[in-house]
Amino acid sequence: MDQEISFNQVTHTYQADTPFAQNALDKVSLKIAPNSFTAIIGHTGSGKSTLVQHINALLKSTFGEIEVYGRQITPSTTNKNLKQLRKHVGMVFQFPEKQLFEESVIKDIMFGPKNYGASDADAEKSAVKAMKLVGLDASLRDQSPFDLSGGQMRRVAIAGVLAMNPEILILDEPTAGLDPHGHKEIMDLAQGLHDHRNMTIILVTHQMDDVVDYASDVIVMDRGQVVKHGTPSQIFADPKWVYKMHLDLPSSGEFATRLIRAGVPLEKTPLTIENLADEIVHLIQGGNHTDE
Repeated sequence: MDQEISFNQVTHTYQADTPFAQNALDKVSLKIAPNSFTAIIGHTGSGKSTLVQHINALLKSTFGEIEVYGRQITPSTTNKNLKQLRKHVGMVFQFPEKQLFEESVIKDIMFGPKNYGASDADAEKSAVKAMKLVGLDASLRDQSPFDLSGGQMRRVAIAGVLAMNPEILILDEPTAGLDPHGHKEIMDLAQGLHDHRNMTIILVTHQMDDVVDYASDVIVMDRGQVVKHGTPSQIFADPKWVYKMHLDLPSSGEFATRLIRAGVPLEKTPLTIENLADEIVHLIQGGNHTDE
């Protein structure tokens, strides 16, 4: 089955046919390759979350069509025809632990598979596998999820999505509110799912360091439109354009920009700390070579 995700002239209007109508998406056309790690960035209100909620048809377009796994989603597609699609597309919302509700960890993780028709035994098997996948110790299975730490609760919520074995995982600001250690754990988990399970990862984020550290593909949204689509190096190649979009550079790029303003002749804007270190070493070695 074709695993490409494509948008064809998709418009989504909130409060359509009222004086308050507003286009959150405006004639969006794009393709997301299978097994890619794609980051979607843009300032608040640019249309990022609206865009990804069309991929599993939590929202349906006002005009245009989306194709996911060879299935077309149009404004007239009925929910009855979307159930199998949603099984393939897992979505983790911001602060997903707020959606926990069962009396035990294992029951909460089992809920998704059971909702799609799995037997208790099969749902439990999927839940146990998902717990291992997100690094939750088996001893936690019968505990109340509300007795866990914030980071553990988020892992339970993510495990509940993974228990349905999706091929596409959408993460909408998945590290919001986490400390640096928890942040890295969640992002490394996403990277592992991409690398070892060939899962298509779609990340909505304001964290530009995560974009350059994890994503291979970046979509920039502005006013409901895709204004740029490329690799991280292509997206961040022009700092002036990045600032014009009300975005930040990755921290290494921000630091390099300050160095350039101070007169340090860096040849290009580095995307990662390693790139920045290489640029500085190259500059120093070049200086030493000239002195000789």
